[in-house]
Amino acid sequence: MRLRTLLAPMSIAVLALLAPSPAFADANGTPRTNSSTSASEVHRINGAAVSSLPEDQRRLSVEGKLGSDGVAAGRLSFTHNSPSGLSHFTARLTCLEFNDGRTEVSGTITKGETAAGVVLDGKMVAFTLDTEGAQNFSLPQIGPGAANCGGGRAETVPVTQAGFHIR
Repeated sequence: MRLRTLLAPMSIAVLALLAPSPAFADANGTPRTNSSTSASEVHRINGAAVSSLPEDQRRLSVEGKLGSDGVAAGRLSFTHNSPSGLSHFTARLTCLEFNDGRTEVSGTITKGETAAGVVLDGKMVAFTLDTEGAQNFSLPQIGPGAANCGGGRAETVPVTQAGFHIR
């Protein structure tokens, strides 16, 4: 019993003297830190925002995260109910960019169509979201003009219900 109580503190002391394993150190032997623990870094967005204007309602829902490798994952959906009819689509996120209260989201539409019946499947889509203060979001940029994290159109609509949360 006495031998066991002597070995435990000694084992811990020996482990403290060993050099860090390469799995926990960079090329210079400096221990790695988890950058995602920094309070100032933003890695996630989620929420649904509604913009209700007379005879016109838009709903944008976004759920996404930016991995430690810089790869975006998630989805978004958009619905526009206007006098012309219902346009809607869902998309797989391919890019997220956070910058001073503004978030750029883009992706590839997996399923959707316009009120006129134009199929949107496979097209790129991008939005710009203002997420601080009075929130708003851009109208979608769809097709060739929707660069990866290039943002939505210049026209924006105010968020009148719910909103987006950044973490």
